[in-house]
Parts: sequence; structure tokens; C-alpha cells
Amino acid sequence: MKIVYVLPSNLVCGGHIIVLQHVTKLAKRGHKVAICVLDETIPAKLTSFSWFPNFNYSVFHPKDFPDAVDICVATFWATVIPVMKFPAQHKVYFVQSDETRFYDNLILKNQVILSYLCNIHYMTEAKWIVEWLKENFGHQAVYIPNALDPDIIHPAKPIDNKRADKFRILVEGSINSPFKRVKEAIEASQGLDCEIWCVSNGGELSPECKIDRLFYQVDFSQMKHIYSSCDILVKLSSVEGFFGPPLEMMACGGVCVVSDVTGYDEYIKDEYNALVIPNGDVNLAHQALKRLINDNDLYKKLQKNGQLTADSMQWEDSINKLETFYENLFNQPKTLHVKGERIELLQQLLADHYFLTQQMSIVESITVNTLKKIKQLIPLSLRLGIKYKLNKIMKK
Repeated sequence: MKIVYVLPSNLVCGGHIIVLQHVTKLAKRGHKVAICVLDETIPAKLTSFSWFPNFNYSVFHPKDFPDAVDICVATFWATVIPVMKFPAQHKVYFVQSDETRFYDNLILKNQVILSYLCNIHYMTEAKWIVEWLKENFGHQAVYIPNALDPDIIHPAKPIDNKRADKFRILVEGSINSPFKRVKEAIEASQGLDCEIWCVSNGGELSPECKIDRLFYQVDFSQMKHIYSSCDILVKLSSVEGFFGPPLEMMACGGVCVVSDVTGYDEYIKDEYNALVIPNGDVNLAHQALKRLINDNDLYKKLQKNGQLTADSMQWEDSINKLETFYENLFNQPKTLHVKGERIELLQQLLADHYFLTQQMSIVESITVNTLKKIKQLIPLSLRLGIKYKLNKIMKK
């Protein structure tokens, strides 16, 4: 089969890692798989994805979209309309979260919602998203669970050997994404006489976030060395689809403290292979860390069960399901997809409305400030006189 996955960029992030796992595993089974990058400022070269181990697949921009594509896969809400326009026999929307939660702005939230109304085949990585798509949009999504690649993530030579005298805590997540709650994870880790390391793909830490070491935009192939250098991972995200770092930390011999964010229960069981705290409770996260530091038996139990969990979650079964899903589509007549013009039009109307609202706010602000300045120039006695005359006119 000829399969194209459409990505908005080449950003190092969990969602893109899963897509590249799909690409790699399907290509090894003999399928012709490629990446279409919408951002044309990013070179359409293999090196654009050199951060992913052994990436060796075709990369191109929309203007070079090939003919005779069997399956084209959208991977993010902003890729859906382009996918609907590309010439392919079948279109698939790989939904990796409720992406409305990425934004506070109501216009953007509604633009995302519109992407879930498209006439397209749906698949996802988490059971909660299967239910969410069915209950809210009537879609029956195919469930393709994420897994772990032991060729990439496994115990490895540490960057710095673990210390005998204190624990080393790792905080992972995009600093510039508030819902990843990196700041809160660092806050929970402080005051425990531990080293704190942080790894992020973007953003800058504020001065009050005291850490010992920062790793920035790390190649995925280097993550096993960072995980293997640390004792505990703290992951307190408020928005996730299926988070990979705790599973990766387990595979490298570490123990995790996580929030009960959507998707955590795909593989995490509280007190069995990790400690789970209520979403947003920094104090309880701090207390959970204190428990792990002071209770070696608990730490060893979670470490052992975490390793068993990681060993049980291999890609082979998931790729079997994915390949079967694609083959079933391939063997069907061409799907008559609505091209998405109406959805695109509605998204544009929302964007225009947002722009006009912003412009009106600017004009309103300028008007109010101007009137205040004019008011300051008019003597109080004159203003009171004008007010008296206006009130008199209004009463007539």
C-alpha cells in the first residue's frame, strides 16, 4: 500500500513520535510510506526528522503530493482540511487527544471541533478517545494502542551515574505548553534534597524554577540515556491522549509519579506500577515523591512492575491491527469523502470573526483612552455645566 502521513511540522513531540513509529513499522512490512509536512519553511529532507532513530523515508510538501496514494492520514486538527483535499483513495483522521483542550480561545476551540465533523475514517490510540468520539460526534473509531519500541528505549549508559546519596528526579514536557504543567512538576520536586533534571522541546523556565540540569530539544535516540540517569519521573500534565514518557521511564528502570490525566489508565495502575495523584494537586505529588524517597520497598515494587508493564507493551500487536485496518480500507472501493469546503469555510468565518473582534477591541480601547484624555482637558465646571444641560434635555 502507498500511505502518506500528514504532519504540521517536524517538532520533536510525543504525537510525532507515534506517527514515525507507524511509518517505520509499516515500511518494514513492505509498504511505501511517506511524510507530508505542511510547513514549507521546513526542508523536505530526511534530515528534518533526523531526531528520530534510523529515519529514512520520503518527506515532501503539499505541492509535491504524489499520485496513486491509497491512504492519507491526518494527525492533528490543522491537517484535516489539507488531507480532505489531497488526492487519495481513502482518508483517515488519527485522533491523538481532544485537541480543543490545547486552547483557551473559544474561536480556536470551535475550529478544532469542526475538524471532528468531517466525513473521514477515524482511528485513535486510547480507549477514552474512542468513547469520546462516539458520544460527542457519532464516530466509531478504530483503536490502535500505542506501545514501546525496545530497540529505541531501554536501559542504557547514563549521562551521569545515579547518585548513592540522593535521588535524581526528571521532569519532562514542553515548557511553553501550560497544560504540560512543567512548572508544577518542578515545584512538587523541590525541598526534597534531590537533584532535579528537566527535558523539554520548547520554552524557557522562569527564575523561580530551580533545577540542576536542563536538556533542550533532545534527539529521541538520546532519551534512554536521560531516563537511565534518573530515579523518578514526575509527569503532571492536565491534558494528554496517551502519554509515552512514563512508559519509557519504566522501560529504563525508573519509577513514575503521574496525574490522573485522561489516558493514564491505558497502562498505569496506582500503587502497582506508579503513584497516581489527582490532576492539579502539587502538594500530593510532593507527598508521593517523599514516599518513594523514604520507602525503598515501595520504590522496588513499582520499579519491578513498571518493567513488566513496559515489557508487555510491544508494537507488534498494534501494527498488526493498524495494517489490518488499512488493508480493509484498501480492499474497499474508493471512499467518497466530502472535500471539506464547508468545514473550511466555517473555520475561516470563525477566524475572520476572531480577527474583527480583536480589531474592534483595539478601536474600542483607543476610543476610551482618547475620551479620557479629552475629559482631562475640559475644566470641571464646564463638564458639570454640560452634564446639567444634557440631563435637562433628557427630562423633556
